[in-house]
Amino acid sequence: MANNDLFKGVEITFSDGKKRTVKPLTIKNLREFMKVANNMKQNNDEGGMSDEDIDKMVSAAAIALKKADPELASDRDALEEILDLSTFAQVMAAAMGNDPNPQ
Repeated sequence: MANNDLFKGVEITFSDGKKRTVKPLTIKNLREFMKVANNMKQNNDEGGMSDEDIDKMVSAAAIALKKADPELASDRDALEEILDLSTFAQVMAAAMGNDPNPQ
């Protein structure tokens, strides 16, 4: 996928069946996103994921979805209902300007 295609965004289907187009974060949103992302565990081998880890994931996803779906991004409960690990990974990749579905 070419960079200009990524700039247009990546359409991701969430567990509610709705498709949302996630675009790479702007520098302003990237600053906020990285504050959360840098605090997420890099290695979950020890003890798995805690509630705190999941809260950070939801916060990171909310930042990534601010422009794609502002209403959803501001509703943590609704966001938790439609996110799973696979979708979260796709959202993070798209927000960082990477192809979440490499060939």
